[in-house]
Amino acid sequence: MRGYRYDALDGVRGVAAQAVVLTHAVEMAFLPLHGTGAAITGWIGRVSVMTFFALSGFVIATSLGRMVGRDGRFLVPYAVHRVARIAPPLIFAIALTFAVGALGRAGLPLLTRTGEPYTMGVLAFLRGITLTFAPSDATFVIDNPLWSLRQEVYLYGVAAFAALAIVGRGARRVLGIALASGLVLVTANRFFYLQSLALFAAGAGAALLGGHPGLRRWATMPVLLPVAALALGAPLAFAANPGFVDAMSAWGPFLAYQAALGLPLALVLLGLATTGGQTGRLFAACEGAAAFSYTLYVVHMPILVLVFSLRAHLDWVPGFASDAATFAVAWTGAQAVAIFAARAVERPRQARAALFSALARLGWAQSARGRA
Repeated sequence: MRGYRYDALDGVRGVAAQAVVLTHAVEMAFLPLHGTGAAITGWIGRVSVMTFFALSGFVIATSLGRMVGRDGRFLVPYAVHRVARIAPPLIFAIALTFAVGALGRAGLPLLTRTGEPYTMGVLAFLRGITLTFAPSDATFVIDNPLWSLRQEVYLYGVAAFAALAIVGRGARRVLGIALASGLVLVTANRFFYLQSLALFAAGAGAALLGGHPGLRRWATMPVLLPVAALALGAPLAFAANPGFVDAMSAWGPFLAYQAALGLPLALVLLGLATTGGQTGRLFAACEGAAAFSYTLYVVHMPILVLVFSLRAHLDWVPGFASDAATFAVAWTGAQAVAIFAARAVERPRQARAALFSALARLGWAQSARGRA
């Protein structure tokens, strides 16, 4: 759509996923739970997640732009595309999480982020694979980063219903408005939902309006990258404040600032998708990391928890060298499992075909339009 180049954007996705894994691994290997180092890695991880939200808005807007029809019949193909991409690696990650949880129940003390007890069982597993998990479920306690995936799926729903409100007619338009508004209102007082919506909307707006000459000039200005980097890095000046980590998730002005970061992030993404330049080439060189970035994001935390828990339980040699070795094993293990899962279960084309075939048997067959 609009001649966008996605190699650099794929590179951004791959780099952001690696940043999340590195920050979590560094925290578990080297940093105390409360301290300046943990605040710095926490903010880097948060920026990576915010980048995911803005990038998803950009990509989903172009995907919906290809699939939307004025009769509103794009909803089923759109949902099938999203489920086919998300569900198989998610089910693998939840199965892995529950396997690690079973080891914890069998006597291995798990070094989770919260240290809280967790619920297992069939219902908890079903809540995991449907992203309706409770704070006490093994999914949330062991694979905590999935909170952002749950919000991303929510954003997919808001985007679809907003598109229906825009292109639908009569009752379909009313339905789209009601559903999109309802989703936003129901989640408005929950952690980071409004912020993720703002970031996603900024990315979507950049994609949809990217053909405007004025916006493209902004996106290709040489000063944009330094300004965006300054805006993203500015909060680190306060990382030594003991309340920084809590403020990231609880202080209203800081949350509003994070929502506003969607604007520079969206402009940077637009610039990378249109002109590229040296920065675009650097990110495009990382395009290969995007092939397993989603699986890496959903499986890395159970692997880290397992490796660091085994290290503590077996009382391996203490000291920095042992910390570094454990870090290397955990990081390498997460990469290996993610690559395996990406090749074995992340097969969206086959999953789409199976889902459309099942829908055809139920009389819900619709032609898929566009590529998600």
